[in-house]
Amino acid sequence: MDAVSDLRLSADFWQPLMTPDYDLGWVSAGYTSEESSSVPLMRAAYEEAPVDVLVVEGSIQTASPKGGSPGDFCTIGEYQGKPRSAYELLQRLAAKASYVVAVGQCSAFGGIPAAMGNVTGATSVVNALKQAGVGTRNPVINLPGCPAHPDWTLLTLASVLQGFKPDLDPLGRPRAFFSEVIHDHCPRRGYYDRGEFATSFDDPRCLWKLGCKGPITYSACTITKWNSGLSFCTQRGPMCWGCMHESFPDPPSSPFFKEVEAVPSILGVDANALGAVMAVGTAAAVGAHLASSYRRGKFKRGGEEEARSEGGKA
Repeated sequence: MDAVSDLRLSADFWQPLMTPDYDLGWVSAGYTSEESSSVPLMRAAYEEAPVDVLVVEGSIQTASPKGGSPGDFCTIGEYQGKPRSAYELLQRLAAKASYVVAVGQCSAFGGIPAAMGNVTGATSVVNALKQAGVGTRNPVINLPGCPAHPDWTLLTLASVLQGFKPDLDPLGRPRAFFSEVIHDHCPRRGYYDRGEFATSFDDPRCLWKLGCKGPITYSACTITKWNSGLSFCTQRGPMCWGCMHESFPDPPSSPFFKEVEAVPSILGVDANALGAVMAVGTAAAVGAHLASSYRRGKFKRGGEEEARSEGGKA
């Protein structure tokens, strides 16, 4: 909130969801269901209140439960005595907002609620608006991640509120944070380039064979890091889970402990082939070194190095 104050912004919260005394998500201390239409969110959705930036967290449920309407799997408030769904509110607010920012994996790409077996029609903000036929003034800005990076979120919001349009990639992500894969700047990258792969999680070598999704996941995790620049996943030992990949948690982000099939080649050589080439190359180099040592008259015997003189014993 200090950053919000410093930027002189007005952040409206929906009071019934921000107090501990709530009933069914829309009646809270100080509000009755009839009065809930007076809270800022409902005024913005159903009246003439302006909306500068709409920030959405969480996937949008678009399917119809038995006997219900599209979106009724997630009703989050009332207006004029009728329950209103997140799907309905999104349509109304997104159409009015100057910018729509989807924060987190679920709102950006659907996330876990939209994974295989999805029965609620959970989907991303972009897909939900597309299904409803609702357009936006500017392209939806996606900030994926489970969780989303707080610094990237704040910088993106500050940019649009100051009138700057972020440069977005084809998936709606700011290129400033999603232009390179994690693999590009991973501290274990040197092992990958040499075809050396970890066989356990206490092994310092490349984690690709153990299921690391860094080669397919676009993110600046390795640049900005997390926890005030302290660290990130592969630096601390575990692999990258691909939580910012558009497919997460479905394939190719899963199975989590299985190597991804599509990985960048190294100088045009597949990583598996490179590992075999490196092994053969290492063996050949060792053999060449031994042969050279023998020709120069040097060899090991009893732990001591002896020099053979011409005509001496073999």
